Amino acid sequence: MSIGNKEIFAKNLKKYILRSGKDRSEIADELGFPYSTLTDWVNGKKYPRINNIEKIAAYFEVSKSDLIEDFGEIKKDNDRLATIIVKLRINKELLDVVEKLLSLDKAKIESLKRLLDTFV
Repeated sequence: MSIGNKEIFAKNLKKYILRSGKDRSEIADELGFPYSTLTDWVNGKKYPRINNIEKIAAYFEVSKSDLIEDFGEIKKDNDRLATIIVKLRINKELLDVVEKLLSLDKAKIESLKRLLDTFV
């Protein structure tokens, strides 16, 4: 189950608050936000408007994507793709199969996937 935008933002915001060494009330004051608003964002109860995300990103000197994206999933995907690429470079037969798969339409790919599921 994937987590929602509020939860992703909250997780990332907590990380940057912790790294800053400051407490929430100090950060809220410096950014001009009510403490309760910042706390709602930290707890994943609310999601800030884009202009506030930009303000927070500038404050922590990070990109907006550092606050709103779940890089844990991206890293898992990148690791998986890297493994596949290495296997394709090592195994010429596997590369030939993948190249043939690229020419198949969606229906044929689904049929082939069902067939492969019976073997694995």
